[in-house]
Amino acid sequence: MTEPVPPYKYLISSRSAQKSPGISLASATGIQLEPVSLNHAHLTRRVIAAGTPLLCLLFAANAAAGTVRYVRAGDNLQAVLNAAVDGDEIRLQPGATFPGNFVLPVFAGDAVGVTIRTDLPEAQLPADNERVAPAQALTFAKIVSPNTAAAMRTAPGAHNWRLLCLEFLNNKDGFGDILQIGDGSSAQSSLSQVPYQIIVDRVYLHGHPLYGQKRGIALNARDVTIRNSYIADIKAVGQDSQGIGGWNGPGPFTIENNYIEAATENFLLGGADPTIPSLVSEHVVVRYNYMSRPMAWRDPIISAPGSPSAQGVPGAGALPPGTYAYVVVASRAVGQGSTGHSRPSSQVIASLGSTGGVQVSWAAVPDATSYSVYGRTAGGLSQSWSVSGTSFTDSGVTGTAGAPPDNGTIWQVKNVFELKNARDVLVENNVFENNWKEAQPGYAIVLTPRNQDGRCTWCTIESVVFRHNIVRNTAAGINISGHDYPNPSQQAAGITISDNLIYNVQQGLGGNGWGVLIGDAPRDVVVTHNTFDFDGTTLLYVYGGTSSSPAVVTGFSFTYNAAPHNAYGINGGSASPGALTLQMYFPSSTVTGNWLSGANLSKYPSGNRAEAPFASYIADRPNGDYHLIGALSADCGDGRPAGADIDALGAMAGIAIGKSGAPMIKAPANLRIISSGG
Repeated sequence: MTEPVPPYKYLISSRSAQKSPGISLASATGIQLEPVSLNHAHLTRRVIAAGTPLLCLLFAANAAAGTVRYVRAGDNLQAVLNAAVDGDEIRLQPGATFPGNFVLPVFAGDAVGVTIRTDLPEAQLPADNERVAPAQALTFAKIVSPNTAAAMRTAPGAHNWRLLCLEFLNNKDGFGDILQIGDGSSAQSSLSQVPYQIIVDRVYLHGHPLYGQKRGIALNARDVTIRNSYIADIKAVGQDSQGIGGWNGPGPFTIENNYIEAATENFLLGGADPTIPSLVSEHVVVRYNYMSRPMAWRDPIISAPGSPSAQGVPGAGALPPGTYAYVVVASRAVGQGSTGHSRPSSQVIASLGSTGGVQVSWAAVPDATSYSVYGRTAGGLSQSWSVSGTSFTDSGVTGTAGAPPDNGTIWQVKNVFELKNARDVLVENNVFENNWKEAQPGYAIVLTPRNQDGRCTWCTIESVVFRHNIVRNTAAGINISGHDYPNPSQQAAGITISDNLIYNVQQGLGGNGWGVLIGDAPRDVVVTHNTFDFDGTTLLYVYGGTSSSPAVVTGFSFTYNAAPHNAYGINGGSASPGALTLQMYFPSSTVTGNWLSGANLSKYPSGNRAEAPFASYIADRPNGDYHLIGALSADCGDGRPAGADIDALGAMAGIAIGKSGAPMIKAPANLRIISSGG
């Protein structure tokens, strides 16, 4: 059944509000968005009566049913957890640190649940529907693992736990998961072992700024809500890292109003094969989140040594007279047992008129623990010497053979949002940004069924609605595939991409700068009322099969979208743009009502338009106002102009984009959702 959800308001902090497309935020106090209706039956049990605000019902405070248990620094927190009963509230000393690998046990009853929270007055906590900020978490109780195991995890079958206003710190050297909700291993092989009804609310969880963290929250349970939280510095070298990642939990999951910052995937479902037979994560709601990563993560983790110099020192060694060249590389630990290095410094050259040595010096690099000096001759830096200080004298002693690295160590980046095994997913009113080509081609949004280890032949992507989102500053847009290869999967089906603004998609971030990639025959894909702005050659590219037997996408609809056509528009493998691609890959498709700026309309079905240039019909493209103007502001055939509803998206983001290649302006860091129903 469909359960109506009350409409919400967004209140945008004046400290972080920027120019919004078409909306003045100078005095904004509330911007009404459309009501949301979700076809997710699992949400109904959170509604007590018609008109009752949904968000206010998440684990309603009712500690009177149990005992308030106070835990101070040095107390045995695990003993208190073990003794908790339904209705208890466990209050941790503000600012105190609790080291350990804590387990949330099973307790009898589920009328109220058990809350673990910082012992602060309500007035000093973020409001019920306010995303926590790091500055607000300074007084939170802190939970930290003293080793590489999770700081907190659930016991098999644990249920009705609520984590409220806590800070979780990185594990030792960034290994593993900080918070484990459920078990992703073979130890959880049946639904009876799965934890359920877990809420994470207004939690600040982060990796180490230098060493990162493999994963923030491992999500392998059912009926889990993660809301109003701030997850940051989740990053790793040479391996994947996720802000929130799950593969062995049935759902439902509600991921709402969080800031999620991670290198490889900010949010991921699937990947590793589930150990519960036939499991697909279902009934997933992802909304009002801000998923990003700093653009600085594109640069090497360690800065190259600056201000290098070299000078000959007669008599300081056994080097014969001549000219010598050197570069310096800085190194330090970068987490999870790995050592990273910088790019080489600029090359320095020194001359010796008589036998002696060469002294090389450089400026210290912050947090570097060692340096490698490569030398001897320009164009032939074939030896190195390792030192811990900021100077080295080459006296002629033979070094370690090897050339300096070409580039510095970087965090592994793939995409922002990815589904590999999920069904019945609603993704709406989120901001996804800052993605570049590194370990993958650079698509920000990836919807591809994956039977990764060959045991999940049932893995699928089904019934996904991706709407009212902003996707921006990325090397490529959306990647959809129908089947896995070489391991077989189910066919991806029922994917709707609607009313999204996908812009600043640029080749300057290393990818192809395309809007959408579709391959290997998904079915029932609907792309409608989206606005695309990209600088690559292709709006939508389709592939799969062979030229004589292409992988056909049945039930395809591409309607009422606004985009530049650029060189190839809608194109496919072994085909030409427009008609031949549609004939080969999209038989019986619906392609109408689109504005394909600059297209040759003779290659497309009737009902589309091609006014050009693209920028002339955009209200203020450089500043991110994508309202259509002039002839394009008219009805495109269904009662609206082509493209996304920019007013609603502008209210969501409250931001503006700079010119192509400019640093991104952050969306509001303190976004509040307040029910206006009831």
